[in-house]
Amino acid sequence: MNEQNEQNEQNEQNEQNEQNEQLARIRWQFTRQAEAYARMRQATDEAAFRRLITFCDAQPEHAVLDVACGPAFMTLVFAAHCRAVTGFDATDRFLALARAEAARRGLANVQFDLGDAEHLPYPDGSFDRVLCRAALHHLLHPARVLAEMKRVLRPAGRMLVLDMLTADDDGRAAYHNRIERLCDPTHTRALAAREFDALYRDCDLQLLARTRQTIDYHSVDEWLEHGDPWPAAASAIVALMEASLNRDRCGLNVRREDGRLRFSHTVVADVPQACVPAENPVQAGVLRHVPMAG
Repeated sequence: MNEQNEQNEQNEQNEQNEQNEQLARIRWQFTRQAEAYARMRQATDEAAFRRLITFCDAQPEHAVLDVACGPAFMTLVFAAHCRAVTGFDATDRFLALARAEAARRGLANVQFDLGDAEHLPYPDGSFDRVLCRAALHHLLHPARVLAEMKRVLRPAGRMLVLDMLTADDDGRAAYHNRIERLCDPTHTRALAAREFDALYRDCDLQLLARTRQTIDYHSVDEWLEHGDPWPAAASAIVALMEASLNRDRCGLNVRREDGRLRFSHTVVADVPQACVPAENPVQAGVLRHVPMAG
């Protein structure tokens, strides 16, 4: 028994060391690339963020938490609509940009906190809506973060989870994730839709609504700006993309248009909530597949 306990303790320590190393990578990468990330079209699309307010049914009286908020453009759009909003992120530089932008907009109902999303510093049941956008593919343990998001959510509350999707085919998914990791060393793994569904089941979450959207990049070079990979890595990415032109190896719709190498990401937006007893069908609701306009 003592030997087993020692092994368990060692495993826990190893996992914590891996998590600390990943947090260090995230802080290094997004400190150096904070401004570039904040300029990305999809990071600043406020019309899309306003549609998400409706999609997750956020109300003016709600308290909202945005986990891994980054430069917080989505956070601030929710703050203009909801009673109180908290942005949470692991990177000081992102939070400095977010606080400056909140002050510029005159938003007094938003605060920003620094920390690890696996250990949210809030009491149980603190928020009506908990958001997480474009972050799960940076996480070593997404199920743990979802469990924390669920813990701080009020019983009738809802989550809003957005992230890139990878292909259902394992070979294409592996090829896609290889490209992502070459661009951004903090990338762990993009998930397929079925893997999101499994995560929700494992966390005892019910999916209320889902929508998908395609992000078309003007060129591979445009996308590379957010990660700023080393030249050798950038060249490898281009070679992998070009190898997918005539045969789809990665599920990214790689193509050449007007002399430019282009591709597209597919993004999923989900609204999960904590499962409720089957005898309460009014609360339980039904999964909706909703087209996201714009």
